[in-house]
Amino acid sequence: MLSILAIAALGVNPCYAATLKLHYAGANFTNAFTFRTAADYPGSGDPTNGFVNYVSSSVATSKGYAKVINGQVYLGVDNTSTVSTSSQGRNSIRLESKESFTNGILIADIAHMPGNACGIWPAFWTYNFDEDPYGEIDIIEGTMHQSNNIVSLHTCGTCSFDFSSSSGTDPRSDCNLGGVSDGCSDDVATNYDGCGNTGPSGSYGDKFNNNGGGVYVTQVQTTSLKIWFFPRSAIPADITAGNPNPANWPAPFLDASKGCNPGKYFKKQSIIINTDFCGANIDQDAWNSDSACKSKASSCKAYVAANPSAFSQAYWLFNSIKLYQ
Repeated sequence: MLSILAIAALGVNPCYAATLKLHYAGANFTNAFTFRTAADYPGSGDPTNGFVNYVSSSVATSKGYAKVINGQVYLGVDNTSTVSTSSQGRNSIRLESKESFTNGILIADIAHMPGNACGIWPAFWTYNFDEDPYGEIDIIEGTMHQSNNIVSLHTCGTCSFDFSSSSGTDPRSDCNLGGVSDGCSDDVATNYDGCGNTGPSGSYGDKFNNNGGGVYVTQVQTTSLKIWFFPRSAIPADITAGNPNPANWPAPFLDASKGCNPGKYFKKQSIIINTDFCGANIDQDAWNSDSACKSKASSCKAYVAANPSAFSQAYWLFNSIKLYQ
């Protein structure tokens, strides 16, 4: 039997072993999630004030918004009906996982995400619903004609990361959502962009889809939070084999390990998948600043209401979501 020193000399990490704890795929995928509806958000019908009508599991299934196609999980929106601008909005889905995690390696194998379109705001993210303290990881998020994925972290209190070990671009260090160090309620929130980094080419929207999708990996530990993106053609063999070992991978495009304590803020994370329209991230100024969208309609709501076919590519197609610990 080889000693630990001998194993290390062979380039193997004898202390690293990841066990599959959660596996969402195929017909069992949606059973692991709760479908939130507009009724769960009295008043606006959407916590981010979008022009969207989140529907129940039964409606999503009957309408074909949630289904399994050749083993892949399709999560889409209504792309056939015109709706009134005075309605709740276009039918869509918002899924929240029944299980949460505090540490581990979350691997999302995605074949297709909502493509670039005016008025669209899709996201794949995690959140601590207990808010003890507030902690949110926006793993995939974008709007309209955005070209690369933007990852954002949100906390309350003073939290600022040094992203010098990250391979991404446009680092933002300040995670504190609130305008004061000890809270981030709506009346004091000022830093809506949070902290984070921008992913590489092909990490979002049409480019992602045209390349066959890829894998997003989020590793949460007491002392670090890291996110990788691997296009379909470059997924590490250990991920494919079910033995993920981050030590074998290139530098993550987001490495939050310096300057703040990830273990304090990012725990009990529930997985959320949703496709929103308009809302807080696409206000009238944002709409007007996109010349291609502004030329189509006077407002985001007017465009989304009247153009269902524009959202034929507004769907997620998941091969699987796995959590290793």
